[in-house]
Amino acid sequence: MVSFIGLKKLETLGIGDQFKIKNGFLLSKDEQNVLLFLTPTYGTGKTDENAVFVETLNLIKDSLNTTFKNKASLEVYGGVLVAVANAKQIKLDVQYTVGIAMAILLLIFAFFYRKVQIPLVLFVPTLFGGLLSIASLFLIRTQISAISLGIGSVLLGVTLDYSLHILTHLRNNADVKALYKDVTKPILMSSLTTAMAFLCLIFIKSQALQDLGIFAAISVLG
Repeated sequence: MVSFIGLKKLETLGIGDQFKIKNGFLLSKDEQNVLLFLTPTYGTGKTDENAVFVETLNLIKDSLNTTFKNKASLEVYGGVLVAVANAKQIKLDVQYTVGIAMAILLLIFAFFYRKVQIPLVLFVPTLFGGLLSIASLFLIRTQISAISLGIGSVLLGVTLDYSLHILTHLRNNADVKALYKDVTKPILMSSLTTAMAFLCLIFIKSQALQDLGIFAAISVLG
């Protein structure tokens, strides 16, 4: 039910030709729809907290629609519901993209090198960098944007280049000490310049992009 103050405000602003107020309720013009407004405790950015609210709201909706089947129906919509649905979709997309990227790369490397253990060794530095970046974000951020983690599938290709560089030189140079003496400085300079490029994102006024820059920079350095 719309409060008295709310009714006065709507009358002042005008509610349009498609809606009308009757007995304290906001109805559609044909009086077939009743509009109810809810104000969540948390804003649209608090997707974890709002997930419980959205789940409860959907349960109520399903229960009422089942009880009053063929008589009335309840539909819900709002920014909070969209934000929670987007957050869930992003998490699924991150899992799928990273999983598909890793599977394809493993198959390509296994086919190219004819050995199963070599692709696994190549992924060790990449996994270490990814875990290090997530741990660092956990320490410096109270919340981590799921969008920033979605770049993981792209970083797989960037960070694997370092492992491939070492492995390629190792096949042509049996002297490990001489190998690392030759390639350490170029690889470090390459990783530093790449990390600096990603860190430029922290100057953008968007937490998602800031998290992305930190995550990518630490992953490459790690």
